[in-house]
Amino acid sequence: MKVIDYFGPRIAKSKLSVDDTNELFEICKLSSIPVNKELVGFVREEVSIVDALRASNVYGTILENINQYINTVDSGAWEKVIKSGDITNPLELQAAWYNKQVAMEFNPIHNHRRSADLVCVIFPKITLDNSVDSYYINNSNEKQTGQLTFLYGEDSKNDFGKSQITVQPDEGDMFVFPSTLSHYTTPVLGDSVRYSISCNFNFSKLAQRLMSTLSKNEN
Repeated sequence: MKVIDYFGPRIAKSKLSVDDTNELFEICKLSSIPVNKELVGFVREEVSIVDALRASNVYGTILENINQYINTVDSGAWEKVIKSGDITNPLELQAAWYNKQVAMEFNPIHNHRRSADLVCVIFPKITLDNSVDSYYINNSNEKQTGQLTFLYGEDSKNDFGKSQITVQPDEGDMFVFPSTLSHYTTPVLGDSVRYSISCNFNFSKLAQRLMSTLSKNEN
């Protein structure tokens, strides 16, 4: 017997270099356009970095990881466009912002389905206060340290399969996943400070036109 496949959106993780991670943190420190009204997070400091990111050296690395996802992990309905090889970068950055998460701030359960096709979250700076030990997750022995949790489907009877995946981000971690996948973060505590960057990517108009052309040619 063999497992034929698994359900649910695929999450990919990569590790940025120290130089790329530091460059992202510098971009955060130099940016100042708040975007709180556009977001759902319970975070005071949420700032747009889209223009600075597009102009940065690290943007090429981010785009490379995004393209690697759709080329080797999952391209969904866009497989014919990707395999055609006619477009080098079928996805375009539409929005990017950072969250500076301090004590008791968090992002509730949400997704990006209305604003993106593919999403990445990057952690350029994390300083955790390890002296805090009075908060735990779901009465377990796991400390609450700003974990990132992905949710899909419903809890199953007798724990068959998984309805959620929880990760502990480290500096330089980059997670790529479809925009429809729900996710949230637990609060950091004490004197902890954590910077996270979110990027929304959409398939370009050129990719959409090629998709339409290839679909017509199949009929």
